[in-house]
Amino acid sequence: MEGNIRSRRRHHQRGQTIILVAISLVSLLAMAALAIDVVTLYAARSEIQRAADAAALAGAKAIADSGITTLLLTDPNFTTVQTWATTAATNQVNGVLQNNLISGQAPTLVSDTIDWTLQGNPHITVKLQSNNLPSFFSKMWGGAGTVVTATATAEAYNPANVQNFTPIAPKAVKPWLVANIDPNTANPFITTSTGNVETSLLPVIGETLNLTADCQPPGLGCTLLSPGNPPGIGPANSLPNYPQVEYVPALVTPPTSPNPNVCPSTCTGATDYEQSIECADVSTSYQVVSCGGGAANTQWDNTVYPGGLTGLSALGAECLIHATSHGNNKGQDKLDNPGPWPISPMQIRAESNLFLQSGHLVTTSTSIVTIPIIDNTPANFQAVSPYNVTVVGFLQAFINEVRGGNPNHQGDINVTVLNIAGCSNSSTNSGITPVVGGSGTSPIPVRLITPP
Repeated sequence: MEGNIRSRRRHHQRGQTIILVAISLVSLLAMAALAIDVVTLYAARSEIQRAADAAALAGAKAIADSGITTLLLTDPNFTTVQTWATTAATNQVNGVLQNNLISGQAPTLVSDTIDWTLQGNPHITVKLQSNNLPSFFSKMWGGAGTVVTATATAEAYNPANVQNFTPIAPKAVKPWLVANIDPNTANPFITTSTGNVETSLLPVIGETLNLTADCQPPGLGCTLLSPGNPPGIGPANSLPNYPQVEYVPALVTPPTSPNPNVCPSTCTGATDYEQSIECADVSTSYQVVSCGGGAANTQWDNTVYPGGLTGLSALGAECLIHATSHGNNKGQDKLDNPGPWPISPMQIRAESNLFLQSGHLVTTSTSIVTIPIIDNTPANFQAVSPYNVTVVGFLQAFINEVRGGNPNHQGDINVTVLNIAGCSNSSTNSGITPVVGGSGTSPIPVRLITPP
């Protein structure tokens, strides 16, 4: 009797283990689906945030390159420049998205809005979205494709014409300390008493200038053309219609480990000065700490002779722009200016075949340089040791060519002005740590301002 009861119990318990295993497998599969899909979602979220950051920075760079950060909000050209700066920023954003895929597909641009209300400090906010991300196992339970979004804000900061300014410290600046005077108008590029950028009937953006060394040739060093006088507008033997502004060589800080200069393999300048032109100079500082000649913040070097076709400036500039020799059409990139600025934006056409883009329009070039502007009033320019000068702003320029031909101008650097950054319209800064920016192509610091 007892044996029959135990037999019936075993009969009713048969198959319970299979049911428990089946339930466990379902639970394990559900957990695996959740784990895999959560990891996929986190990866996609990181990817789309990086894409948003890159897009915002690209848009801010396009705004900086437009020259609009130099203009006052009341400038009659502001609306015109704003229109194509906005278009350029949107084109840059869309271009970046094609190279920043989210799970194999380009994100969708939901919006890119630009806040123009801050003088010299436009903000661009980019919002991205990626739909129908792959969800592997959760689809088994009826789950739909997931959606991720990200937002990033970047700024193009130019302290010119700004009160309570934060100083800037551009990197990879070229060692040409240019006099603060526009040879086309005889007005200062930057008003040292206010920090305002030049405004006139002839906009400084788009002007063509010739940088000439304020040094007597020949020589092992730099003896000023007019001893005791600071650099200014070019000498009396200048050609007609040849706007010429003088510069003196900056004292270059030799690079040290672990932060050597970033140099192209084809450039082998023998001196620190020439390498500072050819390379991304990370050692020499041109920090703007005050306006109006308040304090000297760099020095010029009287031991360097930069002029002439065989001078260090010409050799370094030709290597920098990939020109095979002095003059035009020597392999360097070109600046297309279809109309006077600001009617039409300036465009860069690659000729140096850098990144295999020869013949195509590009957004940046090694021909774009950042050049310091110095206070050249006699009281603030020292022609004797320690050769102190005050940097009052920066010039963003495109190097068109190293001049040959006329003996009086051989070795001059012919440039087109793209933008100008003054330090501020305040005599003192805010005391905040300087913003580092430029990366060798713009004096306007471009940075993300969204929290990490």
